[in-house]
Amino acid sequence: MIGIIGSGGHAKVILDIFLKSLPFEQITFFSSNPSVQTFEGFPLYTDSIENHHLIDSKIDTWHIAIGDQNIRKEKITFLLNKNFFMTSAIHHKSIISESSKIGNGTSIMAGAVVNPQTTIGKGCVINTSASVDHDCKIDDYVNVGPGSILTGNVYIGKLTDIGAGVTIIPNIKIGKNCRIGAGAVVISNIPDNSVCVGVPAKVIRTNKPL
Repeated sequence: MIGIIGSGGHAKVILDIFLKSLPFEQITFFSSNPSVQTFEGFPLYTDSIENHHLIDSKIDTWHIAIGDQNIRKEKITFLLNKNFFMTSAIHHKSIISESSKIGNGTSIMAGAVVNPQTTIGKGCVINTSASVDHDCKIDDYVNVGPGSILTGNVYIGKLTDIGAGVTIIPNIKIGKNCRIGAGAVVISNIPDNSVCVGVPAKVIRTNKPL
């Protein structure tokens, strides 16, 4: 049985992926929102993941269906430290090269493409119709927004958020904890903790360091 933690829009997309391969009764949802009792027809358990009820449950596989990558990191780290197995959510209409590597707990949505020799870390989200070309390296807990294009040999640092429709030219390095605004075109390296927007992308402020 799989336990899915989350009850928002991102969780709806993850549910759609798992329903393609798992029967209804093999999926259980959990959320820290005490005001919601069901999710998309599923009973929704409101225990926090730190609660002993989850740790002692019969669920042997977990996926964190939360869009905020900082919260996702917290939940995944907790479960891995308890030696639980994290599964990825890979849509059957994504295209993933056999020579790529996908980390535990990562989500790859419909229409996404991951090309040869690319490495994607744990707890990432490669969103709808995003394209990650050859030899890219995406560190842990990165969000790549819908329709974004990462051309060849791009590096994305941990906990960075790439907005919808971003284009990144070849051989670019984007640091950790960055935010790249929707529609930006990145043509130069971006340092850690940067918030960037525009065409070409320019740093407009700095995030608090991790």
